[in-house]
Amino acid sequence: MFELIKNIYIGSEADYYQIQNTPNWAVLHCCKHPFHCLFVGYRGNLSPMHPDYALKRLGNEMALNLVDMDKFSPTYLDFNRKMFEVAFAFLDEYREKGYKILIHCNQGESRAPTLGMLYVSRLGAYDYVGFDESVQRLRMVYPQYAPKNNIYQTVAALWQNFVNR
Repeated sequence: MFELIKNIYIGSEADYYQIQNTPNWAVLHCCKHPFHCLFVGYRGNLSPMHPDYALKRLGNEMALNLVDMDKFSPTYLDFNRKMFEVAFAFLDEYREKGYKILIHCNQGESRAPTLGMLYVSRLGAYDYVGFDESVQRLRMVYPQYAPKNNIYQTVAALWQNFVNR
């Protein structure tokens, strides 16, 4: 687990299990398996018409239906933008309450650090610089950052929707 800025951490599924059920933590699970599947109660694929298709919140935890793919899917940009807006509102709610926040994915290499970077950049970390410079800064402090192409291109395309608005 790595602290990006005060009380906002990125990490892996293993990091989540270390803080699970610890008071004053809020968790954003950036992975379909196992968390979105567990929260919603399904295996395999979920109908896009399901009300919890994008995400599911249970108390101080939220699970995103976010898979890590190499192939960039621009058709999902609007879907992801809306999902990230809801997720960031959830994180803002708990940040304002003084909670520590863990943003994690399965390995802590791709989805969580990319979304964590977007979230803290939105808050003013990295001085509101552009996507490429933020990636360079993240890699300097978090060398295990190895994003898959889809999450990388998605956040690059959506950067101006969240940072410097």
